[in-house]
Amino acid sequence: MEITKKEQYAVFKPLGASFDETVSLAIEKSIAVMYSAEGRINFILNLLKVDAISPAGITLLNKVQKICKNESGLLVLVSTNNDVIDYISGATEEFLLILPSEEEAIDAVFMNELENDFKDEQDEEFGSEGEIDY
Repeated sequence: MEITKKEQYAVFKPLGASFDETVSLAIEKSIAVMYSAEGRINFILNLLKVDAISPAGITLLNKVQKICKNESGLLVLVSTNNDVIDYISGATEEFLLILPSEEEAIDAVFMNELENDFKDEQDEEFGSEGEIDY
């Protein structure tokens, strides 16, 4: 597996055609370290070479999605395989963002960061409830 870490995100690229229990475990361990030790909350899973995802892979996607959502982060999957996309869409608990290229996934992470920054500025300006203080 290839892992690329940048300031705002980390990209995981399984090198095999199967997103099985072994791959899921390796990604889970890496994400746990990145989240707890480094504070990373944006993850991209490049699944362009993946043809099959195991139930362990779906469990991992659900866990990571919950972490990202709770921390205002983003999990983006990259795939153009309709069978993989359909399986993920039908098997996961929540909506997952699936885009056709890694470049688009990176753009989505930066847009999410900008939205979070804008929201934080609004909260500071108008109070945490978004109400105007008079």
